[in-house]
Amino acid sequence: MRWWPRQRGQDRREQASALPPLDLGWDLDADARELELRRTTLLMSRLQVLQARRVPLRVLSASPVSGVARLGFADGTALLVRVIRRGDTLATAVLVRRRSVRLCRYWQDVDGPRALLAWDEHRLEVLVTGVDQPD
Repeated sequence: MRWWPRQRGQDRREQASALPPLDLGWDLDADARELELRRTTLLMSRLQVLQARRVPLRVLSASPVSGVARLGFADGTALLVRVIRRGDTLATAVLVRRRSVRLCRYWQDVDGPRALLAWDEHRLEVLVTGVDQPD
């Protein structure tokens, strides 16, 4: 049993290939650049608030993405970051329980927003990749 009548004459694939290309007026490169600019602006504004209010880091945990850690701050902000050196994440996770770790500096780099976390005389530089929902 057929649900639609069989078309006679020219094949449907031939008809589709004869149509002119669909021009939607989208410039995907420009849209991607605008999206990246908005993402960077959002991340930089979140970093600015964390630094200005001196919000301490409370939780450092793994994220679902390999090589990315989740930073949970006392005000509920959660950021996804990549560390520059591999062993730095574990060392910071241990220190979060014993010391007050804060965001002391942030800046825009070629790779994206970077942040410098500090406790006592120690520093940890991270690449901020996005925001996340707090647990």
